Amino acid sequence: MNPEDRKNPNFLRPFWGRLGIAPWGLSLLLFAVLAAARLCAVFGPPQFQILFLLHVLAMWALPWIFLSTRGRHGIGLCKPRKWLLALAQSGIGGGIAGLLCFALGWVTPHDSPSNLLVSVHHGLQLEQMRAAVPPGLIFVAIGVPALVLTPVGEEIFFRGIMQQAFAQRFNGIAATLVQGAAFGIVHLQLVALSHDAGGFHFRWLAGAAMVAGGVLLAALFTFCRMRSGSLFASMVAHAACNLTMIGTVILYFSS
Repeated sequence: MNPEDRKNPNFLRPFWGRLGIAPWGLSLLLFAVLAAARLCAVFGPPQFQILFLLHVLAMWALPWIFLSTRGRHGIGLCKPRKWLLALAQSGIGGGIAGLLCFALGWVTPHDSPSNLLVSVHHGLQLEQMRAAVPPGLIFVAIGVPALVLTPVGEEIFFRGIMQQAFAQRFNGIAATLVQGAAFGIVHLQLVALSHDAGGFHFRWLAGAAMVAGGVLLAALFTFCRMRSGSLFASMVAHAACNLTMIGTVILYFSS
């Protein structure tokens, strides 16, 4: 972090600053609201699914609602240093991370409810999409949100707002651990959290692995952001990871 940011940690808009809310506390409150919206979108009735899109778009808007101009620059909403090299390196790193995620799912027994590939396959509803969408449009329908909507929104919130808020209060390592764990928690529905007529079910080992994986991915995305000085690099890494993971899953279950 820039030493000047430690001396001037109030990167919120004046209205929020006057309320006396610490940035790290505000980030936790926002996380709780966003996580609840995602939970309702995933496990609620069909009409609640729109909440997923709305909560992602809300993450896009957060810097302009809560942060000052200085704050937006501080979280990395600026052009990367050596932008072409930074974006290329971030894309390669994210692609490798996606391949490692696929490999982890590939070596896990496929009859396990915690298998990442099977969970992603079910989550993408590929079987239903094949019956309703032409093959050439399946990847477009899945890929656009995964490459644009969620990487931008999640990087703004986790690697931007939450990382900076906790780094100001504690330090960069603690901030990465917190936002990485939070990042893993909002993805628990992939392998650890499920719901049926009997209620909610949580697989603790799979949940711990998901949170640990979230921290590792967060460390990679944070490294891209810090090395380049820009969230755009971490967005590219995140999008490349999603692209690789989704592409390999589609190819794997199509073969």
